[in-house]
Amino acid sequence: MNTLTTSREQTAGTLVGSSDRPTYAVVGFDGSASSLRALDTAARMLNDRPGGMEIVYVAHLPAMAAAGLVGEASADMLQSFDDTTRELADEVLARLQASHLRAAAQRWHFQRRDGAIADNLIAVADDLRLRHGPDAAVFLIVGRSEHGYHHVLGSVPTALERHVHYPVIVIP
Repeated sequence: MNTLTTSREQTAGTLVGSSDRPTYAVVGFDGSASSLRALDTAARMLNDRPGGMEIVYVAHLPAMAAAGLVGEASADMLQSFDDTTRELADEVLARLQASHLRAAAQRWHFQRRDGAIADNLIAVADDLRLRHGPDAAVFLIVGRSEHGYHHVLGSVPTALERHVHYPVIVIP
């Protein structure tokens, strides 16, 4: 796993390296308190930097619904995810507009993906790297799970730390 490091001259919430290097944050967002803190942290880290944020809500579909095996129930579930996506995008917009940050912190895109959360966040990071080239810095930022059972079953941050070749920042 890659990690972002700080030096004595660097303050919390800043990135090491040239400030003119394009930097892109993939932010996992589900509206939870920890994902709000992850969004705030990414925005502060990207303040006055070139680049942007890709804010991603991943709707985790049960296998039967993803395969289309439950008919009307599946359609209702997808409609619910569409509604949640709109609500979360509105929440992100309001939060970032209130932050009064500049540069990359105000260049963002919200998207929903369906499926496995960690896999989708990595795919978004791969897309950003492909689109912006190898000189662009890409990192992932997620909130730590607030559910105790994730410590037993595994969590998104743990999956990202094990399987990704991008720096990962986990916000408590």
